[in-house]
Amino acid sequence: MDSNGLILLSKFSVSARRLIGSVNPAKLIKDSEYSAEVFQKAFELGDEELIMLALEVQTMLGLLNATAPAASTAKVAPIKPAVVEEKKYMFGARS
Repeated sequence: MDSNGLILLSKFSVSARRLIGSVNPAKLIKDSEYSAEVFQKAFELGDEELIMLALEVQTMLGLLNATAPAASTAKVAPIKPAVVEEKKYMFGARS
Protein backbone atom coordinates (compact mmCIF):
# COMPACT_ATOMS: atom_id res chain seq x y z
CA MET A 1 0.00 0.00 0.00
CA ASP A 2 1.35 3.41 -0.93
CA SER A 3 1.53 6.49 1.27
CA ASN A 4 -1.59 8.05 -0.28
CA GLY A 5 -3.55 4.92 0.59
CA LEU A 6 -2.35 5.03 4.18
CA ILE A 7 -3.26 8.70 4.44
CA LEU A 8 -6.74 8.01 3.08
CA LEU A 9 -7.21 5.07 5.44
CA SER A 10 -6.14 7.15 8.44
CA LYS A 11 -8.48 10.00 7.43
CA PHE A 12 -11.34 7.53 7.26
CA SER A 13 -10.43 6.00 10.61
CA VAL A 14 -10.29 9.37 12.35
CA SER A 15 -13.54 10.58 10.78
CA ALA A 16 -15.30 7.32 11.58
CA ARG A 17 -14.08 7.41 15.18
CA ARG A 18 -16.14 10.57 15.77
CA LEU A 19 -19.39 8.97 14.59
CA ILE A 20 -19.07 5.18 14.65
CA GLY A 21 -16.47 4.53 17.29
CA SER A 22 -13.05 2.96 17.11
CA VAL A 23 -12.10 1.56 13.68
CA ASN A 24 -9.16 -0.83 13.31
CA PRO A 25 -7.48 -0.01 9.95
CA ALA A 26 -5.50 -3.29 9.81
CA LYS A 27 -8.64 -5.33 10.41
CA LEU A 28 -10.51 -3.17 7.91
CA ILE A 29 -8.01 -4.21 5.22
CA LYS A 30 -7.88 -7.92 6.05
CA ASP A 31 -11.37 -8.86 7.34
CA SER A 32 -14.11 -8.48 4.73
CA GLU A 33 -16.95 -9.00 7.22
CA TYR A 34 -15.57 -6.31 9.53
CA SER A 35 -15.07 -3.89 6.65
CA ALA A 36 -18.61 -4.51 5.35
CA GLU A 37 -19.99 -3.81 8.83
CA VAL A 38 -17.97 -0.59 9.24
CA PHE A 39 -18.87 0.70 5.78
CA GLN A 40 -22.55 -0.14 6.34
CA LYS A 41 -22.53 1.90 9.57
CA ALA A 42 -20.83 4.77 7.74
CA PHE A 43 -23.51 4.81 5.04
CA GLU A 44 -26.36 4.57 7.56
CA LEU A 45 -25.18 7.66 9.46
CA GLY A 46 -25.54 9.85 6.39
CA ASP A 47 -22.50 12.08 7.03
CA GLU A 48 -21.45 13.21 3.56
CA GLU A 49 -17.74 13.51 4.30
CA LEU A 50 -17.63 10.06 5.89
CA ILE A 51 -19.55 8.51 3.00
CA MET A 52 -17.15 10.02 0.46
CA LEU A 53 -14.14 8.77 2.41
CA ALA A 54 -15.75 5.32 2.72
CA LEU A 55 -16.29 5.15 -1.03
CA GLU A 56 -12.68 6.18 -1.69
CA VAL A 57 -11.36 3.58 0.77
CA GLN A 58 -13.57 0.88 -0.73
CA THR A 59 -12.32 1.76 -4.21
CA MET A 60 -8.71 1.75 -2.99
CA LEU A 61 -9.17 -1.68 -1.37
CA GLY A 62 -10.82 -3.07 -4.50
CA LEU A 63 -14.20 -3.54 -2.86
CA LEU A 64 -15.86 -1.23 -5.40
CA ASN A 65 -15.32 -0.82 -9.10
CA ALA A 66 -13.91 2.59 -10.03
CA THR A 67 -16.42 2.85 -12.90
CA ALA A 68 -20.08 2.01 -12.70
CA PRO A 69 -21.15 -0.63 -15.26
CA ALA A 70 -24.39 1.24 -16.00
CA ALA A 71 -22.47 4.38 -16.90
CA SER A 72 -20.26 2.57 -19.40
CA THR A 73 -23.18 1.02 -21.31
CA ALA A 74 -25.41 4.09 -21.39
CA LYS A 75 -25.36 6.22 -24.51
CA VAL A 76 -24.67 9.84 -23.79
CA ALA A 77 -25.77 12.54 -26.20
CA PRO A 78 -23.29 15.37 -26.67
CA ILE A 79 -24.29 18.71 -25.25
CA LYS A 80 -24.66 21.44 -27.84
CA PRO A 81 -23.31 24.81 -26.78
CA ALA A 82 -25.87 27.59 -26.58
CA VAL A 83 -25.65 30.15 -29.35
CA VAL A 84 -25.08 33.59 -27.87
CA GLU A 85 -25.62 36.58 -30.08
CA GLU A 86 -23.10 39.35 -29.64
CA LYS A 87 -24.82 42.66 -29.10
CA LYS A 88 -23.16 45.99 -29.24
CA TYR A 89 -23.09 47.72 -25.88
CA MET A 90 -24.94 51.02 -26.31
CA PHE A 91 -25.25 52.35 -22.76
CA GLY A 92 -21.71 53.56 -22.12
CA ALA A 93 -20.50 57.13 -21.88
CA ARG A 94 -19.12 57.16 -25.44
CA SER A 95 -21.81 55.35 -27.39
